[in-house]
Amino acid sequence: MKRILFIVGIMLALTTSACNSLVKLPVSGLKTGPTETFVINEPRSTGATSTDVTLALAPGTATLGLAGGASGLTEGAITSNVPDWKPILTTSAAALRITQRSPDDAIVSAPNDAINQWDLKLGDQVRSVQVECPAGNFTLAFADTLPPDSRISVQMGAGNLRLAVPASMNARVTVHRGPSSVVTEGAWTAGGATYTTSGTGPTWTITVEMGVGTVTLASL
Repeated sequence: MKRILFIVGIMLALTTSACNSLVKLPVSGLKTGPTETFVINEPRSTGATSTDVTLALAPGTATLGLAGGASGLTEGAITSNVPDWKPILTTSAAALRITQRSPDDAIVSAPNDAINQWDLKLGDQVRSVQVECPAGNFTLAFADTLPPDSRISVQMGAGNLRLAVPASMNARVTVHRGPSSVVTEGAWTAGGATYTTSGTGPTWTITVEMGVGTVTLASL
């Protein structure tokens, strides 16, 4: 949360435009190169009945497709053409973290031609997923094969966040936001800071912490 507030402070200090406008922060030496695909194939955790997964995306423009059905803990691929964004995996008995780091952990904007595509599957051992998005434009798409009763949290610094869920699912999304707006697509019922869909599948609990920008909730 402190990191989100720090990003928000930078954005408010540097922008005089509308709240949903993204300020282009200086690039700290980020350059594009050949497109590479990094294969993720993490086996099930031993000695733990459930595992928490954290996905920390680099700033800029990125898409994350998240589904279930992995035979192990997590499997899939991350495709990028920014060498500095090579994913780093950190594991413990009950947690997995996949991180893309900017140089010196600086908050920077990405090159205009940057590619950052995550396509991951989770196993049935995963119960909690946290997605960290700094400044930029992010699209998160969740498939109906995710483990039942999944708990998902999204931390978004500044920019535009699009969150898509299948219309067949029961989703409960709570948005904690600063000077931001929420836009809905599809059948959503709003009640204060909570938005729900009524499907026939299991219930997903999704929490979004948004700094500055626009959150689009899509039921497709």
